[in-house]
Amino acid sequence: MGLLDMVEQMAGGAGGGDNAKVAGGLMEEIQSRPGGIGEVLQSFHQNGMTGLVQQWAGGQTQPANPSDIQTSLGSSGIVDSIAQRTGLSPDAVKTGLAVIVPVVIKHMASSGHVTPEGQPTGTTPDAGGLLQSVLGHIM
Repeated sequence: MGLLDMVEQMAGGAGGGDNAKVAGGLMEEIQSRPGGIGEVLQSFHQNGMTGLVQQWAGGQTQPANPSDIQTSLGSSGIVDSIAQRTGLSPDAVKTGLAVIVPVVIKHMASSGHVTPEGQPTGTTPDAGGLLQSVLGHIM
């Protein structure tokens, strides 16, 4: 079962809609990239969003502005890739990522899977557990 299938199963009739699809798309995207979540964090740091990452890693999960997501991910192709995976528009993906990325970064940093600077710690997160945590926060 793929992560997007898992999202649909976990979300069931609980709502969450596009954000749930974006969460699943992001999890698949993270798993498909050699740098994983660290690559996403490093992109935020390289594009001037260190303060936001530090807040999220410290437990504050207020959503970002969708334009900050676009700026932070730069030319990484993550937004377009998630749009292709989910069938959503890039704008819908950016809006969803603005809610989801803070939760993912908080979870990954607080669970010790990655440092707030984007360096992996060597522990691999369980994708299902991470997805369940994210969906629990957005639904």
